[in-house]
Amino acid sequence: MNAMSKIRDARTSVQPAIGLAGSATLRTPCGGRRAENIRKGDLIVTRDAGLQPVRMVWSRTVTAAQISADPSLAPVRLKPRAIGPMMPQRDLVLAGAHRVLVPGYRLAEMPDTTACLLAARDVAEASDAAYVDKAVTEITYYNIVFDAHQVFCANGLPVESFLPSKTVLGQLDRSVREDLIALFPELDGQDAEFPAADYPSPDPASYRPEFV
Repeated sequence: MNAMSKIRDARTSVQPAIGLAGSATLRTPCGGRRAENIRKGDLIVTRDAGLQPVRMVWSRTVTAAQISADPSLAPVRLKPRAIGPMMPQRDLVLAGAHRVLVPGYRLAEMPDTTACLLAARDVAEASDAAYVDKAVTEITYYNIVFDAHQVFCANGLPVESFLPSKTVLGQLDRSVREDLIALFPELDGQDAEFPAADYPSPDPASYRPEFV
């Protein structure tokens, strides 16, 4: 089994629950492609750096028993236009801890032109268009890794790529962590981690679902 297959077959102990549902469609030069079909080397259209090659994809399947024991593992469902016009274009399902790019006009005390990253769970239940999907009994979350942190569109909504911070690395399944370090040796150090995201991440309470 090659390293990529091993990553895709990791199913049980990966923490935390972040990532996109396999049905999320990403923009590529050849059109939309579902997250579950993305492979290492595929080019993805990113918000700030144009086409970027995928360096790694890893996934985690969360079972019904795990969701029952820890409801925070349940996915968030964002209905069309939950965040803004055409954002998303159709239902987007993702982990509650996965961050989405929110326009400034939906954030208190932020300039309209300043976009910020917020965890999906921080916008859930703010309106009928965003909520924790308790009907899901099992889900596989897919994480896309680039050479640097990127923002790209999933179902038309800008979302972030996997950001292997020191804290997150310490929570990952050992095999996934080792594969990440094999790809990015600079992560193998006590204080080593990817550069921080280029977007601020404000207090969740600043999110407001209504347009003003």
